[in-house]
Amino acid sequence: MLAGQKGEHDGIWAEHATIHSYDADVARKATVECLFRYFQEAAWNHAEHLGVGYSHLRRRDLAWVLSRMTVVVDTFPEWGQPVVVRTWPRGAKSLLALRDFELLDEAGSKMLGATSGWIVLNLCSRRPQRLESILGSIRALPERRSVGGDPERLASIEDASPPQVFKVHYSDLDLNDHVNNATYARWVLDSYPVEFHRAHRVRSLSLNFLAELNGDDSAAHSRQQIGELRLAHTIRREIDGVEACRAEVLWHRLASEERDPGK
Repeated sequence: MLAGQKGEHDGIWAEHATIHSYDADVARKATVECLFRYFQEAAWNHAEHLGVGYSHLRRRDLAWVLSRMTVVVDTFPEWGQPVVVRTWPRGAKSLLALRDFELLDEAGSKMLGATSGWIVLNLCSRRPQRLESILGSIRALPERRSVGGDPERLASIEDASPPQVFKVHYSDLDLNDHVNNATYARWVLDSYPVEFHRAHRVRSLSLNFLAELNGDDSAAHSRQQIGELRLAHTIRREIDGVEACRAEVLWHRLASEERDPGK
């Protein structure tokens, strides 16, 4: 396949792409936000192919909503690098539809993986729906695991730092008119200083999405250190304190020769 081509084989959806300059950070590596967007787009396209995508569910006032995502990174792709995004359904667990992802280099070696859990939301009642009638006879690959487990359910944090309050902006919203899941990844990682990013790289990031934020909201972001290089985050709706997102980041400290000089 050439870049931009996509299709399904043996239940696995594949999309070929190239890491663009606007997908990369100062170290010329793909950003975590970019990876979330790649995964979201691949899941979207595969669901459409399977007959359970946005266009199909919208007619029934239903929509897919990401509930949990865990990304585990071995190697970040670089600016200009051709990559393959692969994704497949792993069946259901209660109200969660499980879906895994992996990103491969041009030679077929795995660079990183992710696992996710999705709910189907009734757009009128805002209540999650049972999945049996929606998933139907869709082929699932329950034993094929990208990161070895299911998406994590994160614990709340008790002794958090004083919150940083910020406004939700227009560019944070998606076509469902609420903050996109990739935006939360950006908010979490933007809370670290630039110099910290030059000396560290994300090893894993888990997000739980608990409530919606929209364009009229302000958000309050706090974090707590729970290990030497592991930190937990919470993002709340400022007006009522409702928790919108939990996150946990594990960082890898770079060796001196790996560090970005900022040039």
